[in-house]
Amino acid sequence: MLTSFLVFIFCLFLVLFAYLLATRGSDAKRTRLQQRLTEALMTSAHTDDVEVLLARQELMSEIPWVNRTLIQLQAATRFKRVLDQADIEITVTRLLMFSLMAGMLAGLAASMLTMSLLIILSGGLAGALVPFIHVFWKRKKRFDKFLEHLPDALELMSRALSAGHAFSEALHMVSVEMPEPISKEFRKTYEEQNFGLSLKLALENLTQRIPLLDLRLCVTAIMIQRETGGNLAEILEKVAHTIRERFRILGDLKTLTTSSRLSAWLLCGLPVGVALAVTTMNPEYMSILWKDPRGHKLIYLALFLQISGMLIVRKILRIKI
Repeated sequence: MLTSFLVFIFCLFLVLFAYLLATRGSDAKRTRLQQRLTEALMTSAHTDDVEVLLARQELMSEIPWVNRTLIQLQAATRFKRVLDQADIEITVTRLLMFSLMAGMLAGLAASMLTMSLLIILSGGLAGALVPFIHVFWKRKKRFDKFLEHLPDALELMSRALSAGHAFSEALHMVSVEMPEPISKEFRKTYEEQNFGLSLKLALENLTQRIPLLDLRLCVTAIMIQRETGGNLAEILEKVAHTIRERFRILGDLKTLTTSSRLSAWLLCGLPVGVALAVTTMNPEYMSILWKDPRGHKLIYLALFLQISGMLIVRKILRIKI
């Protein structure tokens, strides 16, 4: 046990040393990159949109050759966009190193409890997935908060347009008066337009950063109005009313299905709770399940069926409007 603990501590400090060595001087590099991007954008106000997009290429890693490699990988570019959508100030390389470190620590912790290779690999995989789960959870929370304030932002823009302000000034008012994260995203759109991007491309970048159906419908309505004409203030007001009605219907559905959802999650958690309770009250009775190889196979089968059942229940309870 002492040897395993010493190996665990050694691997912990080894991973931490490698992480600090790889990310050395990242803050200074990030500051220089932001200055270069700002200068490139300010000097490209009269160039085409493609050159501006190339000037705004994001940093994937603090290590130059790793950064060049990740830029060429489409998966790394997509995940960088996910990090931006979650508003997490971290590079793809740092996240991968966090994941690797968490997986190693989880695998070492599992090796102290059992010598089963399958359990050790399962524990390491679960630990490695924790940073990615956190990123997607932050992304979902940010999207939900953005969607919550979107009707208010559209109504603010509608009132600004009715008062005689230009559309760019309406964007600026949203970026100043609305809370995060909607103010930050509209501020980026406003600044991109000022730096020389066309309004169409700036709004398309907004929908790429926030890939929500309600926002895409709003942007589509704005672009159609700019091509065909019409009262944009009235259009934005109707879109805001539609989004509010959608929220109201979703709230009514959640209220009507509260008891069903609670019953479903109780049934999903009942097998795990019963297994832990019986193990606590009578460890010898459950020792075959935890120590015998045949019991391990039953546990794997039970976990597979349990996860499948939870996914099915989640699919049933998710009602799209």
